[in-house]
Amino acid sequence: MMRMGAMVVSAMAALALTAAPAMARPVHRGGGCCRVPAGTVVQVELAEQVGTKTRRSGDSFALRLAQPLIVNGQVVLRAGATGLGQVVEATKPGIGGKPAKLVLAARYLTAPRGVRVPLQGLQLSGGGHNNSMAAQAVGLTGIAFAPLGFVGLAVRGGDVTFAPGTLATAKTADDMVLPSRGRATRAQLAAQADYLRADDQTGAGQIAIAEPPPGQGQIVFFRAKSLLGTGQWFRVRENGQALGKLSNGAYFVQTEPPGVHTFTASEEPEFKDKLKLEVDPGETYYVEGGLAKGVVIGAAFLSPSDRASFDKASKDLKLASSASGEAETTASSEPSTATAADSAAPANTSAAATQR
Repeated sequence: MMRMGAMVVSAMAALALTAAPAMARPVHRGGGCCRVPAGTVVQVELAEQVGTKTRRSGDSFALRLAQPLIVNGQVVLRAGATGLGQVVEATKPGIGGKPAKLVLAARYLTAPRGVRVPLQGLQLSGGGHNNSMAAQAVGLTGIAFAPLGFVGLAVRGGDVTFAPGTLATAKTADDMVLPSRGRATRAQLAAQADYLRADDQTGAGQIAIAEPPPGQGQIVFFRAKSLLGTGQWFRVRENGQALGKLSNGAYFVQTEPPGVHTFTASEEPEFKDKLKLEVDPGETYYVEGGLAKGVVIGAAFLSPSDRASFDKASKDLKLASSASGEAETTASSEPSTATAADSAAPANTSAAATQR
């Protein structure tokens, strides 16, 4: 009898030892959550002021998660999670009313235990106030007092400043698995729906822009129709190669592989302008071209823009003529007679950009 009791006690002890590791495993209450797919949209905000007066290209800045990251109804990253961004390009205002430029990128958010959630596709960039019209007016009135309207060159464009709390969207760069922090509330789900709707770039303009090819990004270059610079045009180039031709009221779409790209535009040899962008796969960026006050003719510039500005200008925009196969290194006045090349669609232009 005693031997049987000892055997029962031993069996119970062995069962307890076997079950102990299973009982020690952490219990997740998120229903087996949570896989965060690459490309998941998150809403972030600047945690400090970022502007062209104080920042330089390459500088870092603090950002944070503005709304919780929610996957399948589960919060996997709470609002307020800190992160890091980087200034891709920051330039000062130029002479002739040329605006400053500020292009930012999101790098990562920090999850609990120091896990980094890499980000890409930040849609937050801006150009300062374009004072080219004011420069043109001052230049014209200054002709009586100075040769060639040099007074107009003294007018400078505006700086760019984003205040703390400025909202933007970004996307997760990699697939990740994060534990649930609890079920999202109705208010959190409604806030998520709001910023996802705001991030929808279908646009309300007259021109539909299709998604870029898989694994690629794209830039929509456009020049809003204006009285300034009528009859003048300039080419947008990368590494010396002409991508497209921006006359007054023209646009074109350029497909690019992911990475940092530098685009240039010039009207006069002494006034060359450049813009650096960081292109992420699946993203569409907008760049507005314009003319600042030059010595003889307008000086071309490129400024970061957004879909809303493109949509506003779209009713007066037409697809740009081709710049391929032409050897000019500087821009000129618009020719009076269009050539066969000028009537063709621009090289590397998305065929899915169509007039509605």
